Order: sequence, then structure tokens, then C-alpha cells
Amino acid sequence: MHNNSHFILMAIISFCCLLAVFIIAKHYTKKSFIPSDAWILIAGIIYGITLKNFHLESFPTFNLDPDIIVLVILPLLIFSSGRLINLKYLKSESMTIGLFATVGVIATSFLIGLPISWILGIPLIHGLLIGAAAAATDPAAVASIFHNFTIPERLSLVVEGESLFNDGTTVVLFGLIGSLAFGGEVFNLTSSLAVFAWAIVAALPLGVLIGWLGSFVANHWQEKHVSYDISITLIISYTAFLIAEDLLHVSGVIAVLMTAITFYQCRDNKKESVSEDKNIDNGVNDFWEYIALIANGILFFGLGATTGLHDFSEVPTTAVVVAVVSLVIARCVVIYGGSGILAIVGRKLSMQWQHVLVLGGLRGAVSAALILMIPHDYPHRGTFLCLIVAMIIFTLIIQPIMLKHYLKNNDI
Repeated sequence: MHNNSHFILMAIISFCCLLAVFIIAKHYTKKSFIPSDAWILIAGIIYGITLKNFHLESFPTFNLDPDIIVLVILPLLIFSSGRLINLKYLKSESMTIGLFATVGVIATSFLIGLPISWILGIPLIHGLLIGAAAAATDPAAVASIFHNFTIPERLSLVVEGESLFNDGTTVVLFGLIGSLAFGGEVFNLTSSLAVFAWAIVAALPLGVLIGWLGSFVANHWQEKHVSYDISITLIISYTAFLIAEDLLHVSGVIAVLMTAITFYQCRDNKKESVSEDKNIDNGVNDFWEYIALIANGILFFGLGATTGLHDFSEVPTTAVVVAVVSLVIARCVVIYGGSGILAIVGRKLSMQWQHVLVLGGLRGAVSAALILMIPHDYPHRGTFLCLIVAMIIFTLIIQPIMLKHYLKNNDI
């Protein structure tokens, strides 16, 4: 009993300390173009290095269980982001978002994975694994930068929509490559593409159905208390994810994303004809913003702490440079090349917008989640942790500064 009490006490203290780190980072970075997530990641690295060098065995190591990341954190992150997307505007840019979030994700995985597998001397399939993890972009980090400028609605939608659906296809691709890298399955192009397409396409109607059912219940009850909407949104987010992943074996991320979009679209349509208490909406939004803050913070701090425990000297400096350069090149190829294809079919993006999309390709929570999902006994796990941290730090610190400068000096 004493040991259990001590464990619970340490867990409470650790969680409170984590919350303190999150809110301190959020408070002191309000006016900074560098997202608070970057500082939380750095704090995690410092914590991990401290544990390693001073042998503080009584302190928690924050090695997140992959199941917790997949089943608990990921659905919350995706629903929190998806609730902000307007379905009507999303349809108008479906071709642009679809191209960047499918072909773009696959191309990014190869453009990053190939040079990394070459520089590390590992099989290509393992290089593609980290390439897939690095393909996920972070809409929240970009939105915090856009907030300080007047950004055309279409451009903002393309950036946020691409990032959200990009996350879904990235998780599918990562899982597909992971089954080949970890399970030793034989690669078959036709079957792999079929699995990839099915996982994405089949998840769309599932998310729409669950989102509609959730909105139907909420609209039918017409309860005037914030707890009802919060409870319903939590239920439908996890329901969509679990049915998609465990029963239908399709993309849980895409299902949750469509659930969020459909739920809020149906709720907004209903509210046009009846008077609703805006305090309820504000309360629900505040709840999901807080959930996103906690979930992002746990992932970034956990990634930093796990990386800090690793021996950095084992990772060649050239590999870090190659990883970052490959990330930049991949983003340029996807955006500029994809925009050329879109221009042919009449969906032209101006060159200024293309530059913003390149600089706005920040990496964040989903990349952190995917790399932390790699099994602990995987031989390249430590190296991949260090490489993904280098890529995330570059995009969260260097690119926001460049994006701020570009937006400030150019007419978008």
C-alpha cells in the first residue's frame, strides 16, 4: 500500500510540474513567433539530459506508452483541430488539399527517407519510416503565426486543411511502412496502394455518419449546459477512432477529422434557426483548446525527454544536416511541383502563396506522436528520435522567423 501511495503521489507531483511548464511556456510566448511547443520540446530535452547525467533515478523518465499516444492522445488532437474547419469552404479547396495530403505525403516520405537511409546505411524501408513521420505538418503552429497578419481566407483554409488531412494520410502511411519495417512483411505495390486508398476513403463516410449522429442527439436534446456538448464531442471522437481502427481497420485519424467537421457543421446549421447560448459554445471551445494544450505539451515534452536520455554522439552530424535539408527540399518539391499540376487544372496558386505554404510547413505533435510510437526495441529508435527532434526544432524556430519576415514585407 505504501508503494502505491508513493507512486500516486509522484504521479500527481509530476503532472502538476508538467502543467506548470506548459502554462509558463504559453504565457511567455504569447507575442513570440516561435510557438510555445518549441520551448516545451527544449525543456523536455534539458530534463532528459539532466536525468541522464545526474542519474536521478527517482524522477520519472516520461517514456510514453505507444498505446496511450494512439488511443488516448491522437483522437483528442485531431478532433480539436478538425472542429475549426468549415465544411463548405473545405469542399471548394478539396482538389488542392487532396493533392498535397496524398501525393504530397507519399512524395515527402520518399524525398526524406531516401537520403536518410543512404547517409545512415540502413535499408530503404527504415528510412521511409522516419520520412513518413516527418511528413505530418502542424496547423496549430501556423495558425498562431497567421493570427498576427491579414491572410486571405482561401490561403488560410488551404494551409489548415492540408495540415489536417495530411496528418490522417501520414498516420496511414506510417502504419503501412511500419508493418513492413517491424513485421517483415513483403512489399507489394498494388496491395499497398489499395490498403492506403481504402484506409482513407472508407474512413470519410464513417466520420460523417458519427458526426451527424452526435449533432442529431445534441440538437434533439437542446440542453443548455456545457457538460452535454463536451461529453458528446468526447464520445464521438473516441467512438469514430475505435470503430475505424479496431473494427474496420481504416484511418481513425480521418474518421475523427470528418466527425469533428460534420458535427460542428450540423450544429452551426441548426443554430441559424434557434437562439443558442453563446456561453456554451465558448465553454466547449475553451475545453478543447485546453485539451489541445495538454496533449501537445505531453507529446513534445515526452519527445524531448526521451531524446535527452539518448546519447547524441551516436548520431552523425551529417545525418542531422541531411535530415533537415531533405525536409526543406521535400517541402519545396511538393508545394512548387504540386502547384504546377494544380495550375494545369485551373486551381492556380500565386507564387506568394506557394512561398507561404513552403514556410508554413511546420512539423509538430503528430510527427512527435508517430516517432514515439516506434517500439522501444527497434534498433534505430534513438537515432530517429534525434533526427525528428532536429527537424521539428528547425521548423518551429527557424521557419516561423522566416515566415514572419516574408509576410511582413510582401503583399499576400
